[in-house]
Amino acid sequence: MNDFDMLAVSETARNGELPQNFWDDLSSGWRFHKEEPAWPVDEKGEKEKAVLLKTTFDSPAESDVTVSFLHSCGIPCFKYYAKEGGAGKVINGFSGYGADLYVPASHLEEARALLNAEPIFDEDNS
Repeated sequence: MNDFDMLAVSETARNGELPQNFWDDLSSGWRFHKEEPAWPVDEKGEKEKAVLLKTTFDSPAESDVTVSFLHSCGIPCFKYYAKEGGAGKVINGFSGYGADLYVPASHLEEARALLNAEPIFDEDNS
């Protein structure tokens, strides 16, 4: 691994610390936290309007995976809790009202197409 001393890292980890650049030093290029895509701006330099993509049940299996999927496709997306959903998230761990997913107006159709796409099967993965 490119000048990356795993023994030194494990010794540091035993002390309860990780080196500042631990995740950046991995030779694979994988990072613990990928940067989210930047929100697009208009001609005036103002952030583009956020539009509702869909309302989902507030669970990691639905809303968080959808947000992560869109981020991986280069589409910024965020979760918003309407009504008293934020309080429910704090008290219960999930919102009884669900979560609203928003994307930039210019990416709405692309996001919808990605979420509604049919899987492609071939002989290897059927």
